[in-house]
Amino acid sequence: MEAIEDAELARLIVEEKLGTIKGFGEALVQKVTELHTTGRLEFFEKLKASVEPGLVELLQIPGLGPKKIKALHDKLGIASIAALSEACAAGFGKKTQEKIVAGIKNREAYGRRHLWWDAWEIAEPIVQGIRGLSAVRRAEAAGSLRRGMETVGDLDFIVAATDVAPVVEWFTTMAGVKEVTAKGETKASV
Repeated sequence: MEAIEDAELARLIVEEKLGTIKGFGEALVQKVTELHTTGRLEFFEKLKASVEPGLVELLQIPGLGPKKIKALHDKLGIASIAALSEACAAGFGKKTQEKIVAGIKNREAYGRRHLWWDAWEIAEPIVQGIRGLSAVRRAEAAGSLRRGMETVGDLDFIVAATDVAPVVEWFTTMAGVKEVTAKGETKASV
């Protein structure tokens, strides 16, 4: 699949030529157009709303995939890690119980990770804000978000700028920053 820059995408949408790209059918054209023009995708919002948040949380337990989670929910009404822990203590087989308990304990390692889409929703306005600075020539999200990993631990950004100081200043003082953990001449962490 080829990459399409924002300006090119906007042109293709306005000229109603998005469907000329190989692999873009009517449904995909509609969804890409909606996402590009509104910044939201109704299909995704409905899908996200239809899934109980606790079920998504269960995906963070190693060894539990969508099929097992669906079975646990449908057969036992389990919709959270707390409910799973209770059910585990109340009578799963010994081997299953050991695996689930170990998975819940190991969740600590995954606790600070976020689903890709949730991370993207945070990162995208930051990238746009950085790109809006006059000194910036190019800005992109990097790391596990750019690679499309299922979960993202932290957000990384790479910026090419003619003057780095205003970029670092903007980044460390943008809305929502609770703490600046590192600030140097060419990089910062918040």
